[in-house]
Amino acid sequence: MNPFKKCPVCGGELARKEVEKLLRGGKHTAFLRVCAEVCLHCGERLYTEDTVRYFEKIRNKLKNEDLSEFQPLGQSFEVG
Repeated sequence: MNPFKKCPVCGGELARKEVEKLLRGGKHTAFLRVCAEVCLHCGERLYTEDTVRYFEKIRNKLKNEDLSEFQPLGQSFEVG
């Protein structure tokens, strides 16, 4: 349940959407699809407390290189 009726950044209308999120931990990055309330005016994303805790869990697994639950998608490269 979202405690906000309007966007806390700009006051715009919020809509529930599935969004893509990249999380980094150590040298690893994870790609997730999660639900969020998204402002239709400025694009601000609001996540539930459970979703934020899930992000923290994923980041910790990435940092600790506990990658057994993750499916590889390919390779990433740093340029520069």
